[in-house]
Amino acid sequence: MLNPIKTQLTILQQEGYSTGRFLKWWLTHPFTYFVSTKKPLALTQKVRRLMAISYILFGLLLLLSIIYKFFIVFPFSAILFFIEPFVFLFAAILIITPFERIHRRRTINRIRKEVLGSPDLTVIGITGSFGKTSVKDFLFTILSGYQETLKTPESYNTIFGIAKVVDFELLKRTKFFICEMGAYICGEIAEICRMVPPKYAILTAIGTQHLERFKNIGNTTLAKFELIDAVNPSNALVNLDNTNIASWITLPRYKNVKTYSLTNSQADYYVSGYSLSFQGLRFTLVHKDKSYSYSSSLFGTSNLYNLTAAISMAMMLKVPNNIISQQVTKISSSPHRLELKKINKATLIDNAFSSNEEGLTSLIHDLSKLPGKKVLITPGIVELGLRTVEVHQRIGKLASGVFDKFILVGKSLRTLSFEQGLLSSPVGADPRVRPIRGNPAQEPVIPDLIGNPSGNIHVSYIPNPTNLWPLIDELSKEFDWILLENDLPDIF
Repeated sequence: MLNPIKTQLTILQQEGYSTGRFLKWWLTHPFTYFVSTKKPLALTQKVRRLMAISYILFGLLLLLSIIYKFFIVFPFSAILFFIEPFVFLFAAILIITPFERIHRRRTINRIRKEVLGSPDLTVIGITGSFGKTSVKDFLFTILSGYQETLKTPESYNTIFGIAKVVDFELLKRTKFFICEMGAYICGEIAEICRMVPPKYAILTAIGTQHLERFKNIGNTTLAKFELIDAVNPSNALVNLDNTNIASWITLPRYKNVKTYSLTNSQADYYVSGYSLSFQGLRFTLVHKDKSYSYSSSLFGTSNLYNLTAAISMAMMLKVPNNIISQQVTKISSSPHRLELKKINKATLIDNAFSSNEEGLTSLIHDLSKLPGKKVLITPGIVELGLRTVEVHQRIGKLASGVFDKFILVGKSLRTLSFEQGLLSSPVGADPRVRPIRGNPAQEPVIPDLIGNPSGNIHVSYIPNPTNLWPLIDELSKEFDWILLENDLPDIF
Protein backbone atom coordinates (compact mmCIF):
# COMPACT_ATOMS: atom_id res chain seq x y z
CA MET A 1 0.00 0.00 0.00
CA LEU A 2 1.32 3.44 -0.96
CA ASN A 3 1.90 5.78 1.96
CA PRO A 4 3.27 9.14 0.72
CA ILE A 5 3.55 10.75 4.16
CA LYS A 6 5.52 7.79 5.54
CA THR A 7 7.76 7.71 2.46
CA GLN A 8 8.52 11.41 2.61
CA LEU A 9 9.08 11.29 6.36
CA THR A 10 11.58 8.47 5.80
CA ILE A 11 13.57 10.57 3.34
CA LEU A 12 13.27 13.67 5.54
CA GLN A 13 14.63 11.69 8.50
CA GLN A 14 17.53 10.28 6.47
CA GLU A 15 18.40 13.84 5.45
CA GLY A 16 18.51 15.01 9.06
CA TYR A 17 15.21 16.90 8.66
CA SER A 18 16.89 19.35 6.28
CA THR A 19 14.11 20.77 4.11
CA GLY A 20 16.65 21.98 1.56
CA ARG A 21 18.21 18.56 1.09
CA PHE A 22 14.76 16.96 0.99
CA LEU A 23 13.65 19.30 -1.82
CA LYS A 24 16.81 18.45 -3.73
CA TRP A 25 15.85 14.77 -3.44
CA TRP A 26 12.25 15.46 -4.41
CA LEU A 27 13.26 17.31 -7.59
CA THR A 28 15.02 14.16 -8.78
CA HIS A 29 12.37 11.74 -7.42
CA PRO A 30 8.99 13.41 -8.05
CA PHE A 31 5.92 11.34 -7.29
CA THR A 32 7.96 8.65 -5.52
CA TYR A 33 5.67 6.97 -3.00
CA PHE A 34 7.60 3.87 -2.09
CA VAL A 35 11.09 3.30 -0.71
CA SER A 36 12.83 0.14 0.38
CA THR A 37 13.20 -0.98 3.97
CA LYS A 38 17.00 -0.83 3.99
CA LYS A 39 16.75 1.99 6.51
CA PRO A 40 13.14 2.08 7.71
CA LEU A 41 11.50 5.06 9.34
CA ALA A 42 12.36 5.26 13.03
CA LEU A 43 9.25 6.27 14.98
CA THR A 44 10.98 8.80 17.19
CA GLN A 45 9.17 11.42 19.22
CA LYS A 46 10.03 13.97 16.54
CA VAL A 47 8.48 11.83 13.82
CA ARG A 48 5.32 11.35 15.87
CA ARG A 49 5.10 15.10 16.49
CA LEU A 50 5.56 15.92 12.81
CA MET A 51 2.87 13.44 11.80
CA ALA A 52 0.44 14.67 14.46
CA ILE A 53 0.92 18.33 13.55
CA SER A 54 0.59 17.54 9.83
CA TYR A 55 -2.76 15.80 10.40
CA ILE A 56 -3.94 18.66 12.63
CA LEU A 57 -3.00 21.24 9.99
CA PHE A 58 -4.79 19.23 7.33
CA GLY A 59 -7.88 18.97 9.54
CA LEU A 60 -7.84 22.69 10.33
CA LEU A 61 -7.56 23.57 6.66
CA LEU A 62 -10.56 21.43 5.85
CA LEU A 63 -12.53 22.86 8.78
CA LEU A 64 -11.79 26.46 7.77
CA SER A 65 -12.76 25.74 4.17
CA ILE A 66 -16.16 24.58 5.42
CA ILE A 67 -16.67 27.47 7.89
CA TYR A 68 -15.75 30.14 5.37
CA LYS A 69 -17.30 28.23 2.46
CA PHE A 70 -14.11 28.08 0.40
CA PHE A 71 -15.13 24.66 -0.82
CA ILE A 72 -12.54 24.65 -3.60
CA VAL A 73 -9.89 24.39 -0.87
CA PHE A 74 -11.28 21.02 0.28
CA PRO A 75 -10.38 18.87 -2.76
CA PHE A 76 -7.14 20.81 -3.33
CA SER A 77 -5.99 20.22 0.26
CA ALA A 78 -6.95 16.55 0.17
CA ILE A 79 -5.08 15.96 -3.09
CA LEU A 80 -2.02 17.80 -1.75
CA PHE A 81 -2.01 15.92 1.56
CA PHE A 82 -2.36 12.47 0.04
CA ILE A 83 -0.02 13.03 -2.92
CA GLU A 84 2.66 15.53 -1.78
CA PRO A 85 2.32 15.83 2.01
CA PHE A 86 5.76 17.42 2.44
CA VAL A 87 4.07 20.85 2.37
CA PHE A 88 2.36 19.96 5.66
CA LEU A 89 5.54 18.34 7.02
CA PHE A 90 7.55 21.47 6.31
CA ALA A 91 4.94 23.60 8.11
CA ALA A 92 5.13 21.20 11.06
CA ILE A 93 8.94 21.55 11.14
CA LEU A 94 8.60 25.35 11.28
CA ILE A 95 6.17 25.03 14.19
CA ILE A 96 8.27 22.69 16.33
CA THR A 97 11.72 24.19 15.59
CA PRO A 98 11.65 26.88 18.33
CA PHE A 99 10.53 24.32 20.92
CA GLU A 100 13.21 21.88 19.77
CA ARG A 101 15.94 24.48 20.24
CA ILE A 102 14.82 25.06 23.82
CA HIS A 103 14.62 21.31 24.43
CA ARG A 104 18.09 20.85 22.90
CA ARG A 105 19.68 23.41 25.25
CA ARG A 106 17.97 21.90 28.27
CA THR A 107 19.09 18.40 27.28
CA ILE A 108 22.71 19.50 26.86
CA ASN A 109 22.76 21.19 30.26
CA ARG A 110 21.03 18.27 32.00
CA ILE A 111 23.32 15.59 30.56
CA ARG A 112 26.41 17.71 31.19
CA LYS A 113 25.46 17.99 34.86
CA GLU A 114 24.90 14.23 35.08
CA VAL A 115 28.26 13.37 33.46
CA LEU A 116 30.22 15.87 35.52
CA GLY A 117 28.47 14.45 38.61
CA SER A 118 30.34 11.17 38.04
CA PRO A 119 33.93 12.03 39.10
CA ASP A 120 35.24 8.51 38.44
CA LEU A 121 33.94 8.50 34.86
CA THR A 122 36.38 8.94 31.96
CA VAL A 123 34.79 9.98 28.68
CA ILE A 124 36.61 9.07 25.45
CA GLY A 125 35.36 10.91 22.39
CA ILE A 126 35.85 9.43 18.92
CA THR A 127 35.27 11.19 15.62
CA GLY A 128 36.50 11.07 12.03
CA SER A 129 35.27 11.01 8.46
CA PHE A 130 35.31 7.22 8.65
CA GLY A 131 36.43 4.43 10.99
CA LYS A 132 34.98 5.92 14.16
CA THR A 133 32.34 3.23 14.76
CA SER A 134 34.84 0.40 14.30
CA VAL A 135 37.42 2.08 16.56
CA LYS A 136 34.68 2.59 19.15
CA ASP A 137 33.64 -1.07 19.00
CA PHE A 138 37.25 -2.33 19.13
CA LEU A 139 38.16 -0.08 22.05
CA PHE A 140 35.02 -1.15 23.89
CA THR A 141 36.04 -4.80 23.61
CA ILE A 142 39.49 -4.02 25.01
CA LEU A 143 38.35 -1.77 27.86
CA SER A 144 35.43 -3.99 28.90
CA GLY A 145 37.99 -6.65 29.82
CA TYR A 146 39.57 -4.17 32.21
CA GLN A 147 36.89 -1.93 33.75
CA GLU A 148 33.13 -1.30 33.51
CA THR A 149 32.72 0.31 30.09
CA LEU A 150 29.81 1.88 28.19
CA LYS A 151 29.67 2.87 24.53
CA THR A 152 27.17 4.61 22.32
CA PRO A 153 25.46 1.84 20.29
CA GLU A 154 25.53 1.54 16.51
CA SER A 155 25.75 5.07 15.08
CA TYR A 156 24.18 6.94 18.00
CA ASN A 157 26.40 10.00 17.55
CA THR A 158 24.05 12.99 17.84
CA ILE A 159 22.88 15.10 20.80
CA PHE A 160 19.62 13.24 21.46
CA GLY A 161 21.02 9.79 20.65
CA ILE A 162 23.90 10.23 23.10
CA ALA A 163 21.56 11.73 25.72
CA LYS A 164 19.38 8.62 25.51
CA VAL A 165 22.41 6.39 26.20
CA VAL A 166 23.41 8.46 29.24
CA ASP A 167 19.85 8.49 30.59
CA PHE A 168 19.24 4.75 30.30
CA GLU A 169 22.64 3.03 30.45
CA LEU A 170 25.18 5.11 32.37
CA LEU A 171 25.77 3.57 35.80
CA LYS A 172 27.56 4.88 38.87
CA ARG A 173 30.15 2.10 38.54
CA THR A 174 30.90 2.91 34.87
CA LYS A 175 34.58 3.83 34.50
CA PHE A 176 34.83 4.47 30.76
CA PHE A 177 32.25 5.97 28.42
CA ILE A 178 33.24 5.71 24.75
CA CYS A 179 31.23 8.32 22.88
CA GLU A 180 31.10 8.42 19.08
CA MET A 181 30.62 11.98 17.83
CA GLY A 182 29.26 12.71 14.37
CA ALA A 183 28.73 15.98 12.54
CA TYR A 184 27.49 17.35 9.23
CA ILE A 185 28.27 21.00 10.02
CA CYS A 186 30.81 22.92 12.08
CA GLY A 187 29.80 23.36 15.70
CA GLU A 188 28.00 20.05 16.19
CA ILE A 189 30.94 18.20 17.76
CA ALA A 190 31.74 21.18 20.00
CA GLU A 191 28.12 21.04 21.18
CA ILE A 192 28.41 17.32 21.97
CA CYS A 193 31.69 17.97 23.82
CA ARG A 194 29.91 20.54 25.97
CA MET A 195 27.21 18.00 26.79
CA VAL A 196 29.56 15.05 27.39
CA PRO A 197 32.95 16.61 28.25
CA PRO A 198 35.65 14.21 27.03
CA LYS A 199 38.96 13.64 28.80
CA TYR A 200 40.48 11.67 25.90
CA ALA A 201 39.93 11.96 22.15
CA ILE A 202 40.59 9.92 19.00
CA LEU A 203 40.51 11.39 15.47
CA THR A 204 40.55 8.52 12.95
CA ALA A 205 40.65 10.35 9.62
CA ILE A 206 39.63 13.43 7.66
CA GLY A 207 38.56 12.73 4.09
CA THR A 208 36.04 13.30 1.34
CA GLN A 209 33.25 11.50 3.22
CA HIS A 210 30.23 13.89 3.35
CA LEU A 211 32.16 16.51 1.35
CA GLU A 212 28.87 17.50 -0.30
CA ARG A 213 27.59 18.60 3.11
CA PHE A 214 30.78 20.26 4.39
CA LYS A 215 31.47 21.94 0.99
CA ASN A 216 35.26 21.78 1.38
CA ILE A 217 37.92 19.83 3.25
CA GLY A 218 38.76 22.87 5.38
CA ASN A 219 35.29 22.87 6.92
CA THR A 220 35.55 19.11 7.54
CA THR A 221 38.89 19.59 9.30
CA LEU A 222 37.59 22.40 11.50
CA ALA A 223 34.56 20.31 12.46
CA LYS A 224 36.55 17.18 13.37
CA PHE A 225 39.22 19.08 15.31
CA GLU A 226 36.53 20.46 17.61
CA LEU A 227 36.97 17.19 19.54
CA ILE A 228 40.76 17.51 19.74
CA ASP A 229 40.39 21.12 20.90
CA ALA A 230 38.11 19.96 23.74
CA VAL A 231 40.79 17.90 25.54
CA ASN A 232 44.33 18.35 26.81
CA PRO A 233 46.57 17.87 23.72
CA SER A 234 48.53 15.08 25.44
CA ASN A 235 45.24 13.14 25.80
CA ALA A 236 44.43 13.35 22.09
CA LEU A 237 45.30 10.59 19.59
CA VAL A 238 45.29 11.18 15.82
CA ASN A 239 46.11 9.29 12.64
CA LEU A 240 49.45 10.62 11.40
CA ASP A 241 49.10 8.83 8.05
CA ASN A 242 46.11 10.98 7.15
CA THR A 243 47.55 13.93 5.22
CA ASN A 244 44.81 16.35 6.27
CA ILE A 245 45.45 15.56 9.95
CA ALA A 246 49.25 15.54 9.59
CA SER A 247 49.31 19.02 8.09
CA TRP A 248 46.92 20.42 10.71
CA ILE A 249 48.83 19.18 13.76
CA THR A 250 51.90 21.15 12.68
CA LEU A 251 50.22 24.10 14.38
CA PRO A 252 52.01 24.89 17.68
CA ARG A 253 49.04 24.17 19.91
CA TYR A 254 48.98 20.53 18.75
CA LYS A 255 52.65 19.72 19.41
CA ASN A 256 51.82 17.38 22.33
CA VAL A 257 49.10 15.46 20.48
CA LYS A 258 49.79 11.70 20.33
CA THR A 259 49.94 10.00 16.93
CA TYR A 260 49.62 6.51 15.45
CA SER A 261 50.80 5.25 12.08
CA LEU A 262 51.37 2.28 9.79
CA THR A 263 54.03 4.06 7.73
CA ASN A 264 55.78 6.67 9.88
CA SER A 265 58.19 5.49 12.57
CA GLN A 266 58.12 8.99 14.12
CA ALA A 267 54.60 8.36 15.40
CA ASP A 268 54.09 7.70 19.11
CA TYR A 269 52.48 4.36 18.22
CA TYR A 270 53.89 2.74 15.08
CA VAL A 271 53.14 -0.56 13.32
CA SER A 272 56.58 -1.87 12.38
CA GLY A 273 55.30 -4.83 10.40
CA TYR A 274 52.16 -6.80 9.61
CA SER A 275 50.82 -9.67 7.54
CA LEU A 276 47.39 -9.87 5.95
CA SER A 277 45.53 -13.06 5.01
CA PHE A 278 42.10 -14.64 5.02
CA GLN A 279 42.85 -15.82 8.55
CA GLY A 280 43.28 -12.23 9.72
CA LEU A 281 46.03 -9.85 10.83
CA ARG A 282 49.31 -10.31 12.62
CA PHE A 283 51.22 -7.16 13.48
CA THR A 284 53.77 -5.54 15.77
CA LEU A 285 53.12 -2.21 17.45
CA VAL A 286 56.06 -0.13 18.68
CA HIS A 287 55.73 2.40 21.50
CA LYS A 288 58.69 4.04 23.25
CA ASP A 289 61.08 1.54 21.65
CA LYS A 290 59.14 -1.43 23.01
CA SER A 291 57.48 -3.89 20.62
CA TYR A 292 54.14 -5.56 21.21
CA SER A 293 52.81 -8.38 19.01
CA TYR A 294 49.11 -8.95 18.34
CA SER A 295 46.93 -11.21 16.21
CA SER A 296 43.33 -10.68 15.13
CA SER A 297 40.74 -12.34 12.92
CA LEU A 298 39.96 -8.97 11.32
CA PHE A 299 40.58 -8.37 7.62
CA GLY A 300 42.14 -5.47 5.79
CA THR A 301 44.49 -2.54 6.22
CA SER A 302 41.58 -0.29 7.18
CA ASN A 303 40.84 -2.54 10.17
CA LEU A 304 44.54 -2.50 11.05
CA TYR A 305 44.30 1.28 11.34
CA ASN A 306 41.22 0.93 13.51
CA LEU A 307 42.89 -1.68 15.71
CA THR A 308 46.01 0.44 16.06
CA ALA A 309 43.93 3.41 17.20
CA ALA A 310 42.06 1.30 19.76
CA ILE A 311 45.18 -0.37 21.14
CA SER A 312 47.07 2.93 21.30
CA MET A 313 44.28 4.57 23.28
CA ALA A 314 44.14 1.56 25.62
CA MET A 315 47.86 2.04 26.26
CA MET A 316 47.27 5.74 26.94
CA LEU A 317 44.67 4.67 29.51
CA LYS A 318 47.27 2.42 31.19
CA VAL A 319 45.50 -0.86 30.41
CA PRO A 320 47.95 -3.76 31.05
CA ASN A 321 49.25 -5.25 27.81
CA ASN A 322 48.27 -8.82 28.75
CA ILE A 323 44.64 -7.68 28.89
CA ILE A 324 44.98 -5.76 25.61
CA SER A 325 46.49 -8.78 23.85
CA GLN A 326 43.82 -11.12 25.22
CA GLN A 327 40.93 -8.82 24.30
CA VAL A 328 42.24 -8.11 20.79
CA THR A 329 41.77 -11.79 19.93
CA LYS A 330 38.08 -11.41 20.83
CA ILE A 331 37.44 -8.46 18.52
CA SER A 332 35.15 -9.13 15.57
CA SER A 333 34.13 -6.87 12.71
CA SER A 334 31.39 -4.35 13.27
CA PRO A 335 28.30 -5.37 11.25
CA HIS A 336 28.68 -4.68 7.52
CA ARG A 337 32.13 -3.12 8.03
CA LEU A 338 34.69 -5.41 6.37
CA GLU A 339 32.76 -8.37 7.73
CA LEU A 340 33.92 -11.71 6.25
CA LYS A 341 31.34 -14.35 5.38
CA LYS A 342 31.93 -17.71 3.70
CA ILE A 343 29.38 -18.47 0.97
CA ASN A 344 29.93 -21.57 -1.19
CA LYS A 345 33.49 -21.28 -2.57
CA ALA A 346 33.65 -17.52 -2.10
CA THR A 347 34.66 -15.23 0.73
CA LEU A 348 32.25 -12.30 0.88
CA ILE A 349 33.66 -9.03 2.20
CA ASP A 350 30.54 -7.29 3.46
CA ASN A 351 31.45 -3.60 3.56
CA ALA A 352 27.92 -2.45 2.85
CA PHE A 353 27.48 0.02 5.70
CA SER A 354 29.23 2.84 3.87
CA SER A 355 32.13 3.62 1.58
CA ASN A 356 34.85 6.23 1.38
CA GLU A 357 37.66 7.04 -1.00
CA GLU A 358 40.55 6.13 1.28
CA GLY A 359 39.01 2.92 2.59
CA LEU A 360 38.08 1.57 -0.84
CA THR A 361 41.51 2.44 -2.22
CA SER A 362 43.14 0.56 0.66
CA LEU A 363 40.85 -2.43 0.18
CA ILE A 364 41.67 -2.63 -3.53
CA HIS A 365 45.38 -2.72 -2.68
CA ASP A 366 44.75 -5.44 -0.09
CA LEU A 367 42.86 -7.64 -2.54
CA SER A 368 45.50 -7.13 -5.23
CA LYS A 369 47.86 -9.19 -3.05
CA LEU A 370 45.49 -12.14 -2.66
CA PRO A 371 44.98 -14.94 -5.22
CA GLY A 372 41.65 -15.90 -6.76
CA LYS A 373 38.89 -14.52 -8.97
CA LYS A 374 37.26 -11.36 -7.63
CA VAL A 375 34.03 -9.45 -8.20
CA LEU A 376 33.08 -5.98 -6.99
CA ILE A 377 29.45 -4.95 -6.37
CA THR A 378 29.01 -1.25 -5.67
CA PRO A 379 26.79 1.79 -6.28
CA GLY A 380 29.83 4.01 -5.72
CA ILE A 381 30.64 6.51 -3.00
CA VAL A 382 28.04 9.12 -2.08
CA GLU A 383 28.25 12.76 -0.98
CA LEU A 384 31.53 13.56 -2.73
CA GLY A 385 30.10 16.76 -4.19
CA LEU A 386 32.23 18.26 -6.98
CA ARG A 387 34.81 15.48 -6.61
CA THR A 388 32.36 12.70 -7.59
CA VAL A 389 33.65 12.27 -11.15
CA GLU A 390 37.34 12.61 -10.29
CA VAL A 391 37.26 10.13 -7.40
CA HIS A 392 35.25 7.45 -9.20
CA GLN A 393 37.37 7.65 -12.33
CA ARG A 394 40.53 7.26 -10.27
CA ILE A 395 39.19 4.30 -8.27
CA GLY A 396 37.78 2.65 -11.41
CA LYS A 397 41.19 2.86 -13.05
CA LEU A 398 42.85 1.42 -9.94
CA ALA A 399 40.32 -1.42 -9.59
CA SER A 400 40.56 -2.48 -13.24
CA GLY A 401 43.67 -4.52 -12.57
CA VAL A 402 42.32 -6.33 -9.51
CA PHE A 403 38.74 -7.48 -10.15
CA ASP A 404 37.50 -9.85 -12.85
CA LYS A 405 33.92 -8.61 -12.79
CA PHE A 406 32.22 -5.34 -11.84
CA ILE A 407 28.53 -5.10 -11.01
CA LEU A 408 27.57 -1.44 -10.76
CA VAL A 409 24.32 -0.72 -8.94
CA GLY A 410 22.17 1.87 -10.71
CA LYS A 411 23.21 4.17 -13.55
CA SER A 412 24.34 7.38 -11.90
CA LEU A 413 27.14 9.93 -12.13
CA ARG A 414 29.01 7.74 -9.65
CA THR A 415 28.83 4.46 -11.54
CA LEU A 416 29.22 6.01 -15.00
CA SER A 417 32.33 7.84 -13.83
CA PHE A 418 33.63 4.58 -12.34
CA GLU A 419 33.15 2.85 -15.69
CA GLN A 420 34.94 5.71 -17.47
CA GLY A 421 37.90 5.23 -15.16
CA LEU A 422 37.82 1.50 -15.72
CA LEU A 423 37.83 1.83 -19.50
CA SER A 424 40.46 4.59 -19.50
CA SER A 425 42.96 2.38 -17.70
CA PRO A 426 45.66 0.46 -19.62
CA VAL A 427 43.32 -2.53 -19.42
CA GLY A 428 40.20 -0.77 -20.64
CA ALA A 429 42.00 1.21 -23.32
CA ASP A 430 43.47 -1.89 -24.92
CA PRO A 431 42.37 -2.22 -28.58
CA ARG A 432 41.58 -5.89 -28.04
CA VAL A 433 38.57 -5.00 -25.84
CA ARG A 434 35.51 -6.71 -27.24
CA PRO A 435 31.86 -6.86 -26.09
CA ILE A 436 30.07 -10.05 -25.16
CA ARG A 437 27.67 -10.97 -27.94
CA GLY A 438 24.05 -10.16 -27.26
CA ASN A 439 24.66 -7.29 -24.84
CA PRO A 440 27.51 -5.14 -26.16
CA ALA A 441 26.53 -2.00 -24.24
CA GLN A 442 26.75 -3.56 -20.82
CA GLU A 443 29.28 -6.37 -20.94
CA PRO A 444 32.71 -5.32 -22.30
CA VAL A 445 35.35 -7.99 -21.95
CA ILE A 446 38.78 -6.55 -21.24
CA PRO A 447 42.02 -8.52 -21.51
CA ASP A 448 44.31 -8.48 -18.50
CA LEU A 449 47.29 -6.16 -18.80
CA ILE A 450 48.01 -5.04 -15.23
CA GLY A 451 47.60 -8.00 -12.97
CA ASN A 452 43.99 -9.15 -13.26
CA PRO A 453 44.22 -12.89 -12.62
CA SER A 454 41.59 -14.22 -14.99
CA GLY A 455 42.51 -12.26 -18.10
CA ASN A 456 39.00 -10.82 -18.62
CA ILE A 457 36.95 -8.08 -16.96
CA HIS A 458 33.16 -8.02 -17.14
CA VAL A 459 31.21 -4.83 -16.44
CA SER A 460 27.44 -4.83 -15.98
CA TYR A 461 24.74 -2.65 -14.49
CA ILE A 462 21.86 -3.75 -12.31
CA PRO A 463 19.00 -1.73 -10.81
CA ASN A 464 19.10 -0.75 -7.15
CA PRO A 465 17.37 -3.80 -5.65
CA THR A 466 16.50 -4.22 -2.01
CA ASN A 467 18.03 -7.68 -1.88
CA LEU A 468 21.36 -8.58 -3.49
CA TRP A 469 21.72 -11.95 -1.77
CA PRO A 470 20.38 -14.17 -4.58
CA LEU A 471 22.92 -12.55 -6.91
CA ILE A 472 25.70 -12.97 -4.33
CA ASP A 473 24.78 -16.63 -3.87
CA GLU A 474 25.07 -17.20 -7.62
CA LEU A 475 28.40 -15.35 -7.87
CA SER A 476 29.80 -17.32 -4.93
CA LYS A 477 29.78 -20.47 -7.06
CA GLU A 478 32.24 -18.94 -9.53
CA PHE A 479 34.33 -16.36 -7.69
CA ASP A 480 36.75 -16.64 -4.79
CA TRP A 481 36.24 -13.10 -3.45
CA ILE A 482 33.11 -10.93 -3.53
CA LEU A 483 33.37 -7.36 -2.32
CA LEU A 484 30.05 -5.74 -1.45
CA GLU A 485 31.04 -2.08 -1.15
CA ASN A 486 28.37 0.31 0.11
CA ASP A 487 24.60 -0.04 0.11
CA LEU A 488 22.72 3.08 -0.87
CA PRO A 489 20.16 4.52 1.50
CA ASP A 490 16.78 5.42 0.02
CA ILE A 491 17.75 9.06 -0.58
CA PHE A 492 20.05 7.94 -3.42
